[in-house]
Parts: sequence; structure tokens; C-alpha cells
Amino acid sequence: MTTARRRSLLDLPSLNVDADIAVSMARIVEASGLSRAEAVDRLNETARRFGVRLCGGSAEALTLATLEKWLNPNEPKNVPSLRALNIFCHVFQAPAPLDLLARSHGLGWRVIDGEDAKLLEWARTEREIRNLRAKKRRLESGL
Repeated sequence: MTTARRRSLLDLPSLNVDADIAVSMARIVEASGLSRAEAVDRLNETARRFGVRLCGGSAEALTLATLEKWLNPNEPKNVPSLRALNIFCHVFQAPAPLDLLARSHGLGWRVIDGEDAKLLEWARTEREIRNLRAKKRRLESGL
């Protein structure tokens, strides 16, 4: 468990990231080169393949109108579910919306990709090796 630390007003978490996620998703769709209708088709196809419902209620599939609302930062009542956000990130190979959620807590959490995960593992291994070498030197000096 982490200990509480004093934060400045600039460091306080912002747990309401709906508008930021909408902007991030809109940028991702735009950068993909797909039309929004094509994006809907890809999202629905992937959701069907993985057995994930993108919408609540009686909706069988995501509609263009719903996607438009998800991508609009001024539509706070229309946000994607966590399952839908997960499918979105998978389809567009973009972790940014999930990273916004992780960072919003102000605890230093991040979403990293495979390359960064390898780099982190390497750095931790290097630190462990350095600590073991120091321990070995201390043991050798005591012999």
C-alpha cells in the first residue's frame, strides 16, 4: 500500500476524463485514415469476433450516431463502456484512451506498450545485477 503524500493543487487527480477520452478517440479515428462509418464497421466486426457488446440496452451493434457521441467531448452522457473502450484500443492499436484513465488517478500509473515493457524489464534486471554485484563485493570484503 502506498503512503499518502501532500499534493499541490496542480497534482490533484482528475477522475473525470470523459471529455479527454472523447478527444483522444476522435484524434485516433482521424489519424487512422478511416471514415467514421468504416471505424464503426471495424469496431462491430471485432466486437462480434470477440463476443463483446459495444452498446447497452437493446442495441445489437454500434451505430454511427453512437460513435459520433462517443467522439464528442460535449456529450458527457454518452461515453463508451470499458469493454467498448478496450475494443476501440485493440482495433486502432492505440493505448492512449486507456492511458488517460490510468494517469487520471495521479498515482503515477501508465499504460505502456510491448517495447517499453521490455525496456522496463531490462532496466529492472540491470538494477538487480548492480545490487547483486554490490552485495558480492561486500561479502568478498568480509572473507
